[in-house]
Amino acid sequence: MIINMKKSFIFLSLFAMISMLASGCSNSNVDKNITKVGEVPTSYLHASFDINVDNPKEVVGFADYVFVGFVEEMTGTDYKFPVTKETEDGPKELKSPYTNYSIKVLDNIKGNLKKDVSIPLQKSGGLSEDKSTYLLYEDDFLPQKGKAYVFTAATQPDGSLLVSGPNSNIEVKTDFFSKNSIQKLSEESIANELTKTDEYKKYQDAYKNEIDKDRKRFTSKYEAS
Repeated sequence: MIINMKKSFIFLSLFAMISMLASGCSNSNVDKNITKVGEVPTSYLHASFDINVDNPKEVVGFADYVFVGFVEEMTGTDYKFPVTKETEDGPKELKSPYTNYSIKVLDNIKGNLKKDVSIPLQKSGGLSEDKSTYLLYEDDFLPQKGKAYVFTAATQPDGSLLVSGPNSNIEVKTDFFSKNSIQKLSEESIANELTKTDEYKKYQDAYKNEIDKDRKRFTSKYEAS
């Protein structure tokens, strides 16, 4: 296991996932203790990162957009960055899973994404292409339909949004949004509910005191005009 648990959640995602896939989820960087999610096991990757994702000020400083989003749907999984692994049956191509979601932005903390449309969002990790295993970073989890999260997203060169790694989606602890139709709620009622939650207040404060990460940044195609 890698001892240095300082973490960054975007640039490492490609290399770490490829490493996990190429190893067949069996090297020293992969947790061999399998956790059941229904009938499908989950393998967790141990990784070393550039920022401390346990520090919201660093996480927010690294992100291009920080917002509360309601998960409308999980819309499928993309498989990217193929690597070849030798197996008993010959070479086998393996790809990294990226889970796709349709979300609605409830409130912007950093940046200004559109609120009046459904926005696609991609999460690094998910169900492997052969459907045998969920592949995730340790301490990470996939967002669930019908729940609200504080998302810390990095914009990709094509303008799409990616969340990646531990603490890139923090559940907002309220059942208000799952019990009410998001489309029928006013911005005022949404704001009133969010200000009651510890998660929202924590990331608002983190934004006010963010630790900026100097890196190349892009503007999302879903930026509000």
